[in-house]
Amino acid sequence: MHTFHLSPRGRDTAAGSAKQPWQSLAGARDNLRALRTAGKITGPVTVLVQDGVYELKETVVFGPEDSSTRFAAAPRANPVFDGGEKLTGWKVGERNGRTEWTLDLPEVAQGRRFFRSLFVNGRRAPRARFPKFSPDAKGAQNVLRIGEILEPEKTDLFAGRDTFKPKPGDLSPDWASLPSAEFVVLHYWIEERLPKPALNPRTGWVSFARRSAFALYEAHEDAHGNNALARYYIDNLFEALTEPGEWYLNRETGRLHYLPRPGETPANTEIRAPRLHLFVHATGTFFSDGKETRDAHWTAHVRQLEFSGLTFRHGDWYSPVPEVPAHHRTFGEELPIGGSPQAACYVPGALTFRGARDCAVTDCEISQAGLYGLEFGAGCRECAAVGNHLHDLGAGGIRAGGTDLDSHTEGFTSQLRITDNHIHNIGRIFHQGVGVFLTHTAECLVAHNHIHDTCYTGISSGWTWGYRETPSRNNRIEHNLIHHIGAGILSDMGGIYTLGVQPGTVIRGNHLHHIWSQAYGGWGIYLDEGTAHLTVEHNLVHDTKDAPFNIHYGRENVVRHNIFARGAHALASVYRVEPHRSANFFNNILVGPSRLLFCGGYKGDVRESLESNANCFWSPGGKLPPNGHPGTRKDVPRKFSWTAWKQAGHEALSIVADPKLTEGKSTWRLAKNSPALKLGFKPWDWSKCGVRLKDRRS
Repeated sequence: MHTFHLSPRGRDTAAGSAKQPWQSLAGARDNLRALRTAGKITGPVTVLVQDGVYELKETVVFGPEDSSTRFAAAPRANPVFDGGEKLTGWKVGERNGRTEWTLDLPEVAQGRRFFRSLFVNGRRAPRARFPKFSPDAKGAQNVLRIGEILEPEKTDLFAGRDTFKPKPGDLSPDWASLPSAEFVVLHYWIEERLPKPALNPRTGWVSFARRSAFALYEAHEDAHGNNALARYYIDNLFEALTEPGEWYLNRETGRLHYLPRPGETPANTEIRAPRLHLFVHATGTFFSDGKETRDAHWTAHVRQLEFSGLTFRHGDWYSPVPEVPAHHRTFGEELPIGGSPQAACYVPGALTFRGARDCAVTDCEISQAGLYGLEFGAGCRECAAVGNHLHDLGAGGIRAGGTDLDSHTEGFTSQLRITDNHIHNIGRIFHQGVGVFLTHTAECLVAHNHIHDTCYTGISSGWTWGYRETPSRNNRIEHNLIHHIGAGILSDMGGIYTLGVQPGTVIRGNHLHHIWSQAYGGWGIYLDEGTAHLTVEHNLVHDTKDAPFNIHYGRENVVRHNIFARGAHALASVYRVEPHRSANFFNNILVGPSRLLFCGGYKGDVRESLESNANCFWSPGGKLPPNGHPGTRKDVPRKFSWTAWKQAGHEALSIVADPKLTEGKSTWRLAKNSPALKLGFKPWDWSKCGVRLKDRRS
């Protein structure tokens, strides 16, 4: 084992020893490449990173030649790799009765630089926006509502447009900065950024350089027939620069404006602007990379590259242009769409691995970045993300996934270990970002993560809609603590969300609570389109806007030994009933209060959806709520009784009885004489959910 050293006080031309350390991450990479090429070192290498701040001026790229290298914090060191530049030279003035600081940046005016993030004394400063939206439950109320859309009769999900009409008085033709603003549309389960607005002052209509992927409605028509138009806010509007802590960068003049908070002075305030989007990009070489003809099974992987105990902070964001061809059969127009159609799927990670084997990011901190925190992309296998702290991120925490079954097997992603990560305050820019987002993955472990304060789903697994075969299988989602999800910003979300056929996948022993959507779909565990062959067991799910357990449509799932409690709308639901059983639903405890017990959706009769038996039901006072379907349905009863549910062939062995639960802060416990135990319910200790101490990680 060879050991080298890195220090902010070193030199990249030095020897890399403890007394003559290297200075930069890129310099260490280049020196190690030279030493390996010269045959002076072979085998694994450790680079001990000393305390201090390392300025990252560009993304550090690693390749197969950098394999078997570990960059680790030195004992008792807390090294920080900072992608931001400290801004100095502020001029103090006044704007509209408030103190204003300005700074002229010639490289911005010359078109050589632009940034969309600013960090002040360690916090993310909001760009000037109207109204004052923020990605939390309180700030989510500060939005506008679209006033009128073209062809409102076109309500198909993918009937997006590049034009809409604001309500009278919401926009002013006097806003000179409007062409530089972005309209952020919030609807369905996504946000969409529509840039370069052009207001027609005569008609009041606004057009954009991108079109929305989805129709400009709030969501699917709800149970009461509502069909509201979408919400939105305007980001990066100079005329909205009114509150302390806000900022605006004029792309034409290069002038940066900042309104200081009380007590801030240029002397006691550090303001940093990011210089890059990605901190690290580690990629192998696939057979299809470049123009050379190679064997289809030839791949040079990055192997055993590890980052441990390091902090990465201050990265920017951009709006990826989705790779949707012109006249796409779904979106139909040549204009690019305004964002990802789900889960910020087009947004990469600030640390990204591709074609990697046995690589790891452990005990690192990734914060104040504009994208996903960490990504294991196509062709990553046996890699790990363990013990990391990911927060204040533009999109989600960790994303992983490779190619589907129609692509080459070299791109399959599998056998990842994502455990003991603390992920919170995410979705700051791309509100649809997910805590842990698995697309096409197999044999992965997602366990003991603590995920909270998100705008969308906590954990998502699967990336195929319907019943076709997928690479997703044998994933284990266990012992995660997931709470305060959604904040009422988007709809159609879950604490844990799944898509498609996933044989062998298990959702076990997770604790989920306080999940709140905007219009509909604040579910706990949510098995979406085509979810099949999953086992859902030993989960504690409570205090959700909609049902703690929901199936959109699926088949041959097993749901057992769970506690589902206090879903405001229902305790369990199936939204599309098909001519097969969606799930076997046995040995669960369902506890009210709730408006409904079992709830159906837009298609079929919920009484024909599940094979339900040997469950324990209870509601305060002992009287169960009714079962039902949406009020818009005329072909099935809007409400029906417990007796009618049983007459449909359910609950022959089930009971209505107090399960004698005691609610604790970290777990719920059943009394030894609980009637649920006599039914065969197997208790669980949810206090072990969430991040473990380092010496207790298995």
